[in-house]
Amino acid sequence: MPTDAPASVADLGEFGLIDRLAQTLGPSANPNLVIGIGDDAAAWLPSPRCMTVATTDALVAGVHFDLATTSWEDLGWKALAENISDVAAMGCRPRYALVALALPANAPVSGIEAFYRGMRACGERYGCSVIGGDVVRSGAFVIQVTLLGESLPMDAGPDRLLLERSRARDGDAIAVTGPLGGSTGGLRLLLGQATASEARVAEELMNAHRRPMPRVQEGLALVEAGVRCAMDVSDGLLADVGHICERSGVDADLDASRVPLYHGLEAVFGQEALRLALTGGEDYELVCAAPPETIARAGELLAERGLGPLSVIGSIVPRTGVEPRVRAFQSSGVPLDVTVGGWDHFHGG
Repeated sequence: MPTDAPASVADLGEFGLIDRLAQTLGPSANPNLVIGIGDDAAAWLPSPRCMTVATTDALVAGVHFDLATTSWEDLGWKALAENISDVAAMGCRPRYALVALALPANAPVSGIEAFYRGMRACGERYGCSVIGGDVVRSGAFVIQVTLLGESLPMDAGPDRLLLERSRARDGDAIAVTGPLGGSTGGLRLLLGQATASEARVAEELMNAHRRPMPRVQEGLALVEAGVRCAMDVSDGLLADVGHICERSGVDADLDASRVPLYHGLEAVFGQEALRLALTGGEDYELVCAAPPETIARAGELLAERGLGPLSVIGSIVPRTGVEPRVRAFQSSGVPLDVTVGGWDHFHGG
């Protein structure tokens, strides 16, 4: 960077920063976008016969991320990826994102540009455009992402082509789209709470935390196969299956021996690997529930498209009490004593 280049956002100013970030993002490749960054609001043409879904997420420095363990560019990727995963968990395609930043005056311009490069890279991979937002001065660094997505085109009939938490039924099989525990294992390595003997394994685990891969194509395939119940594994498998049970009025039994573990997790964490897979968050795989024949059809469709295997890990059972229960069993049928956990913004992890 030239010596006379602005070092902080205060040096550059609000409108100078917005212009710089618009250049960083570049033009949108979405032909339906009519007006992007530069006007009071963005405008686009909706896709015919598609439902629009919307999600939003706030990330606060020191609570949800730490720049000591993540780069600015990885932070940009992850901030967008988390929202894309919510849209994927509805069985939809991500389309447009609005990003609001609350920044300290001394925030480095180079860091904010790198943040937007990370978002642009994530958006390009998943067909999502950042089309506007806001920048304000604040004592804390806060990221607010709002994402809009679209369902598959709707056919005539009452069935919604969406994945919803409330549509699990007694007798459904429970399945997950990929291995779990990688993000939490990677975070443990980044924090120096564990070490890996192989550098390649360590890097894979840390990348699982820094650059999650939302399962957009998997979500679309689940919908096409007839699955109607799913969510992404963001709070931890046991907690998120619990969310499905709560919304659907059922309980769940999981076979812990069938839960797929992230590559290298056992080599680094030994017997603790299973606990990380059951209770660790931010894996962003999709956990779904549907009749066994529907799950089998979904697995075949995923395989046809070269996507990861769909692993059956348990079943939906009738509700036995007032509160939903998620039980995990060893292969021998002995119950595992594992705290459900999951993240709660007001009670902590």
